[in-house]
Amino acid sequence: MKTKRFVMSALALASGAMLAGCGGDGAKSDGGSGASYSPRTYMLVAGSGQLSAGADGATRTLTLKNVESDVLWYEGGQGLAVGKSPVKDYAGSIWRDAYGGVDPNATVQFQLSGGGAMEGVYVALSRPAYDEKTGTMTFQAQLQNDTLDQDAGAALAFDNVTVKVLNNLADDKEVAEYTQYASKAALQPTATAGQYKVVLSQAGADMFLVDNAPGTYSEARPVSYFLPQWSYAYGEAAPTATLFGTTAKGAAKLYAMKLTNPAYDADTDEISYTATLQGSNAGALEAVDDAVLSIAAGRFTRFPIPGKGTAYQAFGQGYNPSQANDTYIYFGSDIARKQAGSLWGKQSYLSQSCGSDCRDDLKTIKDMGINLIRLYDWDTRNDHSQFLDYANSLNIKVVVPLSNWISTQGSVVWNRDVGAYFSSRNFGNKAGTDWHPAIAGVIISNELDFSGYPGNYNTAIGLVARFIEEADKRKFSKSVPVGMPVTFVPRGEPYLEGRNMPGWNQFNRLLTDPRTAKYRDRLMLAPQTYNNENYLLRDAESTGQGWIPATYKQFGVPILFTEIGYSRAKPDYTANYVQRQLKGVLEYQKSHPGQILGVAHFQFDDKVWKQTSNDTDTEGAFGAFHHGDVVRTLQTVKADYDFTNDEAKTFGSLTIDKLVKTSVYDPVVEAYK
Repeated sequence: MKTKRFVMSALALASGAMLAGCGGDGAKSDGGSGASYSPRTYMLVAGSGQLSAGADGATRTLTLKNVESDVLWYEGGQGLAVGKSPVKDYAGSIWRDAYGGVDPNATVQFQLSGGGAMEGVYVALSRPAYDEKTGTMTFQAQLQNDTLDQDAGAALAFDNVTVKVLNNLADDKEVAEYTQYASKAALQPTATAGQYKVVLSQAGADMFLVDNAPGTYSEARPVSYFLPQWSYAYGEAAPTATLFGTTAKGAAKLYAMKLTNPAYDADTDEISYTATLQGSNAGALEAVDDAVLSIAAGRFTRFPIPGKGTAYQAFGQGYNPSQANDTYIYFGSDIARKQAGSLWGKQSYLSQSCGSDCRDDLKTIKDMGINLIRLYDWDTRNDHSQFLDYANSLNIKVVVPLSNWISTQGSVVWNRDVGAYFSSRNFGNKAGTDWHPAIAGVIISNELDFSGYPGNYNTAIGLVARFIEEADKRKFSKSVPVGMPVTFVPRGEPYLEGRNMPGWNQFNRLLTDPRTAKYRDRLMLAPQTYNNENYLLRDAESTGQGWIPATYKQFGVPILFTEIGYSRAKPDYTANYVQRQLKGVLEYQKSHPGQILGVAHFQFDDKVWKQTSNDTDTEGAFGAFHHGDVVRTLQTVKADYDFTNDEAKTFGSLTIDKLVKTSVYDPVVEAYK
């Protein structure tokens, strides 16, 4: 793509809305909370730019060179008011009046110097300054997200820059819009009058899900993840969108439209939609370069659709949960802690390096087509930010747990300890103001409804309520559902035509308990099943209907299978059994995205303390991987840990062993294609 100087001497509008007057007056409005919020979105273009280097959370400098002397702005609503204002006014009086002291969020689209695909960063901007003589504009910027493959902390130099400064808006929506970038965009007429095919060429592989300030949520999600969520997000409604870019002659152009029929061709980097322009056409339709397509957010879910998951707790040889608390390294069976980074990641956070033997399980998980991980244990005294950051960089979502221990303790312990889950070392983002972007959901304990834990399930229901209460107190987003993994067996009274379907009693208790009933729309159902796809989808308990449709009809609450699979030690095990299980549920999810959040195959690896060479132990033969020879042993020392623990007898050694594919590996990968 060529580098060019933009010319904004002409402003074209293809939405039928009236062209509003230029200037900064009218940019200020009352958002209803006593603060001022800008109703306008501003678009700046520049020939080149730089973003200075900076560590996470550091204030950096965004420099725009050869900035056009005017900025384009538009306002949404029933119509689309559009205008332009001088950059010098925008950097001065307009900025002061527009944002009411709340730094606005912005997306910055560019091409890295030296060529390559379109990339972008999501930043909070402050302190604009404009040098009219040199055509240079600077901002102070805090990086919130990016689509970069390289280190985002390094200094960046880029060309063909478009900065979109979002309007500030106080609301309860987590995501305001979805932003896609492309080198070119064209509107091609169709056989239907007023309808066009919008084609984005050389489109970026990633897109932004962004919020208006004062909100801070953002996510860089692959386009291939976003489009399957279309029916979930919008249903039958066509979302509104704006397409911004510059024509071959350098004129800025903005189209307002409604979109349907999204399609993505990863081989050609082409995205297309069917578009209906809003209002009458105010000029000839032209293709645009350096296109920014902004789509209004619809129904939002943190879960990927389809949710292709795995259960993960892949400690190597030498680990046994019954003896885990004897050592610092295995205490609490917490695999997501930084000290286990040589297993889940590509570096050791211990005194000893893992060198070339780092196992990098998360990359293996990514390469298997998995985009969702379910965990089991979590000790808030450990630092988990490294695990979540790495998962997020791979576009893997995580269902994080509160372990069985805290689930059974009661209010005194909960009031003392539950707040720690919301720190930046645990479930919180770097600022501790909201969820870490990798987190999709939270599960409380594991199978406490089992008959061996009398009374514990009822106690844990109280923790569900206490945890959500704490999240609300801290003003964390309400988009993270909470569930309790339960056994897949009938318990208690029946709830369907005289039949007690598996899980129903447990679900009913969770949803109707006075402590949790008020949070019903914040809950998810978390069954753990080994039944086949016919039972799950078509005929459960000879009722003529599948367990999934019957359960959703009964409760109307989305379902996440926190364990699903089959043991290789079972006499009727076949690889096809597991593949049909997973594929069947995921196909159902595509047709009913509001009913299924995802599946977590049980499990990534065999239980190392249960596995046998000939799969004779049913509990040790579920994994896609078998634990092979130990390739490195890392002896840990006191300096490796963040806290002392009187229960642990030794610091212990972390073993890195070779993972060997089992017969269920290929069926999982095939189901997740």
